[in-house]
Amino acid sequence: MKGRSLHGILVLVCALALAAFVPKAIWPGATLYRDVLTEGVLLKLGGVIKLAFLAVATAYAALSARRLEPGTPARLPWMLLALGIGAFLAGQSILGAYQLLLHVPSPFPSAADVFFVGAYPLLFGALIAFIRAYREAGYPVGTPGEHALTAAVGAALLAAPTWALLRPILAAPGAPLERALNAAYPLLDVVVLLPILVLLRITSRFRGGQVARVFAGLLAGILFLCAGDVLFAYFSLLGRKELDPLVDATFVLSYFFLAHGALGQYRLLTD
Repeated sequence: MKGRSLHGILVLVCALALAAFVPKAIWPGATLYRDVLTEGVLLKLGGVIKLAFLAVATAYAALSARRLEPGTPARLPWMLLALGIGAFLAGQSILGAYQLLLHVPSPFPSAADVFFVGAYPLLFGALIAFIRAYREAGYPVGTPGEHALTAAVGAALLAAPTWALLRPILAAPGAPLERALNAAYPLLDVVVLLPILVLLRITSRFRGGQVARVFAGLLAGILFLCAGDVLFAYFSLLGRKELDPLVDATFVLSYFFLAHGALGQYRLLTD
């Protein structure tokens, strides 16, 4: 399938998924959700779409790395990104086994969390490697000192809201492992956000080009991932299960943008 055709399908599927999930959080008692898009149907729909988006993202990130010659600075970050997204795919596959095969909501915590947590060091490494790759390729990325300053300012600005977010999660009742994971995911997201801030500064200089669109997709994917983790932690803390469709919609957007970015890079290398 050609890249443009696949991209169009991804956009259509994402739009339909959002149209299914978001209204559920607003009108949970609507006839549509009682008779057609029941909780079981939405559970399976979300599971299939997330797996599909992650599979596309993993495949095209790996294909992009393979298209680059050994020794090319951009090859390593694309390999790390493929591994990181692949770890999310493995974790989502475990959740999908509960949702699609056993027809029950996936438990939390579960074995999937081993892969989800393990994905973050790979994503962080990929983002750092992208910064180095741009510098080695001769792009106007700024100095290492400027990058360190950007990350330090970001860390200072995020410190207070991060603590405000983590404190009620850590103080909430529940199993220690559940509370630890609910706190760990937002904290890991903040760590990943720091190189994202540097990459946003770098890619802003490529505004309007294909490279900028690729990284806009990848960065949007990671930002929506952060939002999904925060919403999941807080809705779990508040016991607001009826808001789960918003969490699903946020993760669908995250995985869509990761697929969009990886597919865009592959098209950039092959067109």
